[in-house]
Amino acid sequence: MKESRYVWWGLGVLLVALALQASRLALHKAFSIDEFQYAHAAWLMAHGQVPYRDFFEVHFPLVYQLLAPLFVLLGDDPRNVLALRAAMLVPLAGACASVFLLNRREGRTAALLAPVLLLLTPAFLHFATEVRPDALTAALFLGALAALAAQPASASSSFLAGALLVASGWGSQKALFFGGLVGAVLIAELLLRRGRTPSLIAVPRAFFLGVLAAVAAVAAYLTVTDSWRAWWQWCFVWASEHQRHYPGFSWREYLLPALGKQPAFFLLAAVGLGLTLQRLLQRDADRPLRERLRTPDLLLVVAVPATFGAYALQRAPFPYSLLPFLGVLAPFAARGVLAVLARLRTRGGRAVGVLGLGALFAVQAAHVEALLDGGGNARQRDVLARIAALTGPEDVVYDNSGGFVSRPHAHFYFYTDAYLRGSLVDLLSHDMPRALLEQGCVLRVDDLRTSGLPPALRRFLDAHYQPFDGDLFLWGQRYRVPADSGTLDDQFLAVRADRYFLHPTSALDTGVLLIDGARITTPEFALSRGPHTVRYEGRAEAFQLLWLPRDAKRWTPRPGAPSTYSRLF
Repeated sequence: MKESRYVWWGLGVLLVALALQASRLALHKAFSIDEFQYAHAAWLMAHGQVPYRDFFEVHFPLVYQLLAPLFVLLGDDPRNVLALRAAMLVPLAGACASVFLLNRREGRTAALLAPVLLLLTPAFLHFATEVRPDALTAALFLGALAALAAQPASASSSFLAGALLVASGWGSQKALFFGGLVGAVLIAELLLRRGRTPSLIAVPRAFFLGVLAAVAAVAAYLTVTDSWRAWWQWCFVWASEHQRHYPGFSWREYLLPALGKQPAFFLLAAVGLGLTLQRLLQRDADRPLRERLRTPDLLLVVAVPATFGAYALQRAPFPYSLLPFLGVLAPFAARGVLAVLARLRTRGGRAVGVLGLGALFAVQAAHVEALLDGGGNARQRDVLARIAALTGPEDVVYDNSGGFVSRPHAHFYFYTDAYLRGSLVDLLSHDMPRALLEQGCVLRVDDLRTSGLPPALRRFLDAHYQPFDGDLFLWGQRYRVPADSGTLDDQFLAVRADRYFLHPTSALDTGVLLIDGARITTPEFALSRGPHTVRYEGRAEAFQLLWLPRDAKRWTPRPGAPSTYSRLF
């Protein structure tokens, strides 16, 4: 396809429009359940806690380290998770710049097409705009490949490539697989060249200096935080055990729907990959094969099976693990587009091809826009605002997925997955209720995983937390007065020394309420921490004793209200 300034300007304008769409998506798309977990880990690090040592974590911590300063700057409002979403646009921009640079040798049109196609891929954009280690890792890995393909190559680009390759590994254990394979190819090339001028690493010393600098930074962090042993135990020993026993599923479960939604992207990527392989094998046919393969495209080709293998070999290959694979395919998809258009030799054929490409862009943009269906994150932001109003930064909150974002949690295992909920039944049944009491937990957030908690823990939660709405539950107990006697003798457990209130207040007009033998004459009253005797004599059928929130507003429990806060993807 002939290079044209009009085409370049058109693709540039389209790229800007897609970047704005991605920004809108990041700020308004509903939060996935795991994002709250990652955001809470970042908040904990902002407050000086160390993953593995101070709280349960099995992911490498780079994304938490980079996002934690935002909580330091912005404070403890749970709604600041939106700032973390905005920050994830930076690695997304880096991924787009990387695929652009990876196609620079193919011409400016192919270079511009690569980020355009990437931003038009719903399976990529859905998760690349979320608070996830995978999004950052994919961007860093693509950045390392782009630095290795830099034109002109230099010591600084080689240093950057080495540092980014290690950083991608520090972002996620998955990168140890695909980044390790690319690193093995680089080392093998250095060993096989035997003094000849290298083509895969421009300046080997600078590359390994970058690797060493990044490894030294990681080692310094683990040493200063005294978390070497905990890091190894949770991120390798325990993670390996978890991988073997996690209730898994086939890699086809999420890949096939992605293929169905964007078949053109994968088809064009296959065309581009095939042509690139053909070019690699046929260039300079009179030279040995290993000499012909010394081109940056070799690493891009190797990255395709490497990133796919990192996805498919997982026990539970969730769709966000496709991010590096989709990112690597984007340059090939752009090459595939130009190859198809180049086959259309007549003016009419090319016009049809361009129109078809425009229609593809429109369809894919509509798929991306559909990610905002269902009201976006408006309801979730309302819930976060309620958490900010009802509690203070020091108030302990419970949620099995960290949905409170920037409030203290009650136990080392602040979140659990399916494997943990099955293997830690005794701990969750006995230790968790005890921890909630010891820590004075006043609020809990209901999420998708609540139903999977052990029955004993669920009974404790149901008995001691009353529904503020369908998503938030505040500390309190409900009582039913026997109709035959009109007298109730029971206990109330105050989770901490604080103010509580009676609901409904009409129970005081129709009877007498005694707590620890003292008559309660006002709806609101102070209680010390611990158990208190409750006696009621009167005509009220039922009443509740409830914790008075930070905003000092009495509230009415809403049993049966729908839960909308927690979403899987």
